[in-house]
Amino acid sequence: MRNKRNRLQAAVSGITFCFLGLGVANFTQAAIPSTEYDAVIHAARDGQTASAIEKLQAWHREYPENQKVLYDLVVVLAWAGDFNNALTYADELTVVGTPLYVLKSLGQSARSAERWSLAEKIYRFALRNDPNDMELRTGLVHALLGQKQSDLALQYVQSFLPTFSSAYKRSDAPMVTLLGFVYSRREEALYAANGYQDAVRLDPQSREAYRGYVFALNGAGMPYLAARSADKHLDWFSKEEQLQLAHSVAGHTVNFGETQLTVDERKPRFQTTDTALAETANVLNRFGPQAATRFDRMVALRDRQMMKEVVQLYQELLAAGVAMPSYAKAAAADAYLYLEQPEQARDLYISAINDAGRGDVANIDTWRNGLAYAYSEAEQHDEAQALADGVMQVTPTLANRGIPSVEAPNGDYPTATVTPALIRMYADRLKEAEKHLAELRAIAPFNGQTRLAWASLQSSREHPRTALDEFTLMQLDDHKSLGAQVGRGESLLALNEFAEAKAVLPPLQADYPEDKGVQNLARKLDIHDRPFLRVSTTIGKGGQLAGAESIFDAQLYSEPLTNSLGEAFRVFTHLSRSTGSVDRRLPTETSVPRTRIGVGLDYRVRDLEIEGEVNQATQNADKSGIALQVVKYFSDHWRMRLAADSNVNDLSAAAYNANVTGRRLLAGLTWQQNESRSIDTEVSTTKFSDGNQRDVFGIAWTERWMSGPIFKLDSMVSLATSRNSARDAVYFNPISDREATVALLGEWRTWRRYRRSMVQQVQVYTGRYWQEAFNTGSTSGLQYGHLWSFDDVFSIGYGLGVSMHPYDGVREKRHYGYLNLNWAIK
Repeated sequence: MRNKRNRLQAAVSGITFCFLGLGVANFTQAAIPSTEYDAVIHAARDGQTASAIEKLQAWHREYPENQKVLYDLVVVLAWAGDFNNALTYADELTVVGTPLYVLKSLGQSARSAERWSLAEKIYRFALRNDPNDMELRTGLVHALLGQKQSDLALQYVQSFLPTFSSAYKRSDAPMVTLLGFVYSRREEALYAANGYQDAVRLDPQSREAYRGYVFALNGAGMPYLAARSADKHLDWFSKEEQLQLAHSVAGHTVNFGETQLTVDERKPRFQTTDTALAETANVLNRFGPQAATRFDRMVALRDRQMMKEVVQLYQELLAAGVAMPSYAKAAAADAYLYLEQPEQARDLYISAINDAGRGDVANIDTWRNGLAYAYSEAEQHDEAQALADGVMQVTPTLANRGIPSVEAPNGDYPTATVTPALIRMYADRLKEAEKHLAELRAIAPFNGQTRLAWASLQSSREHPRTALDEFTLMQLDDHKSLGAQVGRGESLLALNEFAEAKAVLPPLQADYPEDKGVQNLARKLDIHDRPFLRVSTTIGKGGQLAGAESIFDAQLYSEPLTNSLGEAFRVFTHLSRSTGSVDRRLPTETSVPRTRIGVGLDYRVRDLEIEGEVNQATQNADKSGIALQVVKYFSDHWRMRLAADSNVNDLSAAAYNANVTGRRLLAGLTWQQNESRSIDTEVSTTKFSDGNQRDVFGIAWTERWMSGPIFKLDSMVSLATSRNSARDAVYFNPISDREATVALLGEWRTWRRYRRSMVQQVQVYTGRYWQEAFNTGSTSGLQYGHLWSFDDVFSIGYGLGVSMHPYDGVREKRHYGYLNLNWAIK
């Protein structure tokens, strides 16, 4: 605004100087030599206004009746920018007889001093004498606008023009230009552009009208047309103005690209954003490293999911000491979060929110949601939950669209309400998440975000069938839902529908390769396609007369036999080795190892898993055999397990030492409400080669009492009973026995970084054991271990334990260590 006033002042001053020259030529006061007077005026014109003012003021005091000195003093004071001193003479000079150039100078001084009512008074007075003077009309319009009387200004300008623009004449061009200016000050950019366009039509060489037309187009949200128009007269625009227009084009393209992302799908959704990247690059190449353009480029790179480039540009700006606006910080935060650097993202979100200005209000809630996820992924779960809950509470269900009393559903509200549930899911607070989503479903059962979160929750709560049904329905209802497509693929994989899961991935990778969900599905399918090693080892000493003291069990699975038997099949090898002492209570201790080697076939389809093998024992009680296991899923809550093994490898060492082998049949039934509650029952019969038959029945109830991102606490109550048909066997063989146990299982997640974690595990139990013909005794045990997990590819668990158990009335202690390993081999 100040620059505009200065330009007008310069124009008025130039005109005024001409009048000053005329005044000097006609100067008649012999007391002031004309040559001296001319020198003072020329000095003022050359910028030496201070000395000129001092001289003119002295002459005015000496010759107060000399109006010419007063006129020139007022003008020179205006040249010097001493507007208020010039205006001290306004009342004295706003009279008939004052030259027009003096009144114009006074009017300009009043405008420059923002004394708008005085300016209006001066211009209206001057217009009485010269009503057609365009400069005076323009000054009056500025004075009215300065007083925020834009309606009066518009009416004043329109009073000089025909009603319809088609009736404008060439002589109307200056007034039409002024009309465009009034509309621009009223922030009616389209009307302003139309007015300026009419002025250009009337006077194609009007630089003022053409420039106004270009800037009005830009202000009306048409930067492309504005820039193309400016290109036709580039010499009429400064380098800074050309940069402003080019930057506006690039910035609007970035905004249009963001809009396209919400409407279009697949790769075409990036077309406008790609154009924005090209335009920002063009601006930078043409005008050099402009900070504002680089900020817009950060946003476009973020929208294009080129997150490494966003971080690189952010770090360059940071190193250069460039102060960044909130929206640029938020773009960098989004990039860091995508690149799994949540601490940097967290700090940038906080900075963006704290520094947000009035223009950032619409984005703050989005940044707060991003901050909630950054907190969550940085393992600051309480902060994440508090923030998400706070955003939900302050987000209205309806939003005013800028028109009083006209409201529409707030598009941010579903996200604000669903985010607290998602934050709780990642924190393993699944019951809280389910309660929250149940309330949302009761209010808006068909909302897409709510349905997507609900289906994801079912997966987390070990209900893959329910999740698949919901994802499938969602995909039918909204084929654009990327989350539904990814969720459906993951659910199919969890349900052993491997071919169907793989069919989901290729189109998603082609169209959404940058999406984290798509990448996660691809990673899971890649892991599924790998060979797989499972190792379970327990090394113990003492107190295990009923079975093996130490067991090493390893199974190596091939990759799926896709090109031969089919996706559902794998072959595997199985090595099982058990060892134990015949009876540590005897004077001479005898250790008996037994090794069994097998090869088999694994078959998995929807709701059915079958694993069969043939095997051969190579030490102690050598025998070949077969093993078969079938797991049948009836629903997300019920499953049954059947197993048969003709060459059992976990009998006691005393049995194998006596060349006794066993065959076992087993049936189990499991009811599982969710990950927090289940009941398992199992019945088995083992027939020994010495004629003995052992029948076992057991039931266990597992309940999770505490679940969160750090701690989990489960309990397990189990009951078991067994009966043997033979008497006086060489191995531990009670006629009948019963056992009741209560166990607590605690987990402390000490460290987690996305898919990598370390968990400390503690298990403690106590119970009672009853054996026929012996007194009832107590049982107890304690186990401590670590579990490391790496990217769902490799996990290793290890630990130590001690247990106490009575056998034949003698309470024995057992020490043991364990090592478990799972490895998807690349």
